[in-house]
Amino acid sequence: MRLPLILAALLAALGAFAQEHYARLEPYQTYAIKAAAAGQVVLADDALEGRVAGDEVVVQIDDATDKAQKKALEATLRSLTQTLEITKKMAENQRKVYEKDRRYYARIKNLKTKSQTEKDRVFATMIASNNQLLSLEEKVATLQKQIADTRYQLFSLKDRITKKRVAPKGLYIYKVAVRRGDYVNPGTPLVTAMDLSKGRLVLYLDVEEMAGIGEKRIYIDGKPTDLRFEKLERVADETHISSYRAEIVVPHPEGLFSRLLKIEIKPPEETKR
Repeated sequence: MRLPLILAALLAALGAFAQEHYARLEPYQTYAIKAAAAGQVVLADDALEGRVAGDEVVVQIDDATDKAQKKALEATLRSLTQTLEITKKMAENQRKVYEKDRRYYARIKNLKTKSQTEKDRVFATMIASNNQLLSLEEKVATLQKQIADTRYQLFSLKDRITKKRVAPKGLYIYKVAVRRGDYVNPGTPLVTAMDLSKGRLVLYLDVEEMAGIGEKRIYIDGKPTDLRFEKLERVADETHISSYRAEIVVPHPEGLFSRLLKIEIKPPEETKR
């Protein structure tokens, strides 16, 4: 009976001490930028590889036709808007004419001093006036729809123009995957860019390390830190069996990325020693 107790005591003692882990310091985020629209590549600046991009355009897909179409749509939108305003004024004027004709007919339709022929003529005038008003109101509705359609086309066109220009400001350009003259389709890889403003460390903890993890302190290369786990999986990893995936985010990391760092997770009592 004593042997199981001794083994349990040894395991508990081992769990009280920090275990060493080694993890690569990787960029906080990696972006695989792909083409969202088809076209020929007119600019692919691979000289930016290995640098953090500023305002430079890294990859540009031909958008000359799109820009010409954009100007034409903008002119169409201005014309439609002006026509709509004029048509609205015409409709308002016609409404006044119709109201005048309607009131006149209402005034004479029961008069015995007016012949039926006169009454029919005034009635026909009123109906014709109303039809003109309805025609103008229909034109207003048609113009409003055309304006809405044109605005949607402009929005889609501007979005396509924007997506043909790859300028990942503030990101590290790891790889430019195309060259000038290439023709790309939607989904073609263009640029791999990385966020180096922060680093990410991924390690796998065992059950003993997970116990009271929120109170333990993280040491990196033997130095204590105030870092905390950004992610802690509570379900064991599929690849690293019986281990739990944990992520540490390192703000403003110094030195090179992809290097191995030693990580220790120490309980409070050990950090006081």
